[in-house]
Amino acid sequence: MKVLTAYGSWGVVTGASAGIGMAFARRLAAAGLNVALVARRADRLSALADELGRKHGIETRVVPADLSQAGAAERVAERTVGLDVGVLVNNAGLSAVGRFDLVPRPKIVEMIQVNCVAVATLTHAYLPAMRQRARGAVIILASVAGYQPLGCAATYGATKAFDLMLAEALWAENRDAGVDVLGVSPGPVETEFQAVAGETPHPGVTPESVVDEALAALGRKPSVITGGTLNKVRTWSVRLAPRRQVARLALAVMRGFIPEALR
Repeated sequence: MKVLTAYGSWGVVTGASAGIGMAFARRLAAAGLNVALVARRADRLSALADELGRKHGIETRVVPADLSQAGAAERVAERTVGLDVGVLVNNAGLSAVGRFDLVPRPKIVEMIQVNCVAVATLTHAYLPAMRQRARGAVIILASVAGYQPLGCAATYGATKAFDLMLAEALWAENRDAGVDVLGVSPGPVETEFQAVAGETPHPGVTPESVVDEALAALGRKPSVITGGTLNKVRTWSVRLAPRRQVARLALAVMRGFIPEALR
């Protein structure tokens, strides 16, 4: 695992108010990076900033932002101008389950805005300076959902496929420029994410274990599937099966996690 401070003195973490984002923020701070914390809930960010400052003696910057809103990602970049941002963690994500025609259209647009537009915008904002300094890291949270067509979570799965392909392409573009890019694809994680999306919560790994696996893979590979060998086997096996079989099986699995009215 690389020494994170070698990338720069600041990290920017989106979706830092809970779950995987909070775990990333704590890990970066423990490694000695100052952190800019981005999320909608300013009260949670302020509490986390106080915790990290006291515990690790680092600087923090609280950047409240709703990345589902047009222009929010640009405003985050503006709030961090002048910082030596060495690590960008694109963690913020949004999901809503249900048959595509039953999901409210504004929610579909919000998912695309948070999961795709904000990710691309923030990466595009910080990457040039990283390349100029010949050091930096960009971590993009994708998902195992991005490896197959995912009925009853169609938009979410599609946005995570975008994140995965973007990360792997940027890894190839920047691997000789001193910038490490990594796509991280967790399976189920024990956070509030499932409940917020409308799924029946089901067991998963801890956010901290996802961060451990991500940082171990950073600089070594373009993407990583977290959550153990069985999760990797299940995810990769869909590439060998007929597409219509994969789509039907994924839909059947998802139907087991959502209310009947949304199927």
